[in-house]
Amino acid sequence: MKIAVFLLALFAQFSTAPQDVPLADPTPEFPLHVHLFSARYGTDTIRQWRSPQAQMRGGPGYLQPTGSFHGYGTGNLLGADPRGFDYSFDCSKPFAENVQPQDFYQARWKKQDQRLEILMQRIGSDHADICELKVALKPRPFLDGDPPPAGSGSSLSASNLWEYPDVAFTEPDPDYPVQLHVITNRRGYDRAGSSGYGTADIVGAPGAAPQGLDYTFTCPRGFLANSQRDEFFEGRWIKPGLRMEILTQRLGTDKVDRCQINVTMKTAPYTY
Repeated sequence: MKIAVFLLALFAQFSTAPQDVPLADPTPEFPLHVHLFSARYGTDTIRQWRSPQAQMRGGPGYLQPTGSFHGYGTGNLLGADPRGFDYSFDCSKPFAENVQPQDFYQARWKKQDQRLEILMQRIGSDHADICELKVALKPRPFLDGDPPPAGSGSSLSASNLWEYPDVAFTEPDPDYPVQLHVITNRRGYDRAGSSGYGTADIVGAPGAAPQGLDYTFTCPRGFLANSQRDEFFEGRWIKPGLRMEILTQRLGTDKVDRCQINVTMKTAPYTY
């Protein structure tokens, strides 16, 4: 019991670091403006032991922070051609979401359409930090009426086992004709990968009407719920009515993954 209490206290200490905020001074090297709706994060930690003998005996050890913070969220790229995006990050400092509508972070492309750098400032200091966001651009910006920001219905592990979650792959694939809008997704991580459960609607399928479903999954990386109301995952039936495979995309890359979900069909679509 004492060990469990100690580890919980240690986790709380590591996960409450002060967040950076947008740097206010205009910086020509960062010509883009991004408005971040959500910024959810946890700490990277590794398990260590007092001695090799303690590790060999299978003792619980203790969690040691690596000085790195990881997380994910949603945002809009502002300007003449506004676009929404999902993002993930792994940086030395966490940062706050933009609370006021006119707030933004100054940014620049590190890799066009895949990786952004944002300019941040430590509270009470003129010290500037830079954090790289791995992004997946949306066809349109986020609007009023879209679902809650990514992460609001998901869990985030604060351990070295954490993996960046995937998002919906948006390039049409005729081999995956089922359109699945994922409404909720609750995830956890262990050494076997990511597992979780949630709710979804089939919003498009050959010869089928819209229908709701509950699902569970176990995949190496896991995935986020759809962050825009008209967005969906492309899928195909492995076992009709019971098991489906969906296409997912790694943030900041064009790498496509596949995840199988077990489903139970509902008699009607979910309403939200």
